[in-house]
Amino acid sequence: MEATLSKTRLGFIETAGGLCQKVGMPRSTGQIFGLLYLSSTPLPLEEIASLLSISKASASTGSRQLLGWQAIRQVWVPGDRRDFFEARGELRDVLRAGYDNLMRPKLDKSIRKLEGFVDTLEAERTEGTISKEEYQFCRARLQQLKKIQDRVHQLLPLAERLL
Repeated sequence: MEATLSKTRLGFIETAGGLCQKVGMPRSTGQIFGLLYLSSTPLPLEEIASLLSISKASASTGSRQLLGWQAIRQVWVPGDRRDFFEARGELRDVLRAGYDNLMRPKLDKSIRKLEGFVDTLEAERTEGTISKEEYQFCRARLQQLKKIQDRVHQLLPLAERLL
């Protein structure tokens, strides 16, 4: 990264990148958001790529993801034909959009997957393709997961109200 970024901005950019990486998203996407969130002016794609030392293609892909999640917006700068981007100022809106577009669908998918595993296990038991011991072990483990899932599902309304 270029020396034009302060230690504070560099640290924030790296933290945002690390957080994105931990939830299974590209590090560069988080870095782009971190850069834009602490930028007082909109930045063009070329400058984003340069400041973060990433390819223009990575900057473009990350920007499109962030646009889709409503974490940033594309803005018009009079007299310039390039695409400029800025972060949404209200972090609450960003968190809500991230929850609605990323976390909620993953949670819903995990519920359906677990239900599918339970159905498959029951079918295997009925068909006699697994032993009684294996069935009981798998059933107990799947029930543990279901309890955790139920607890998370009970907390969702609270999380949604907070956002």
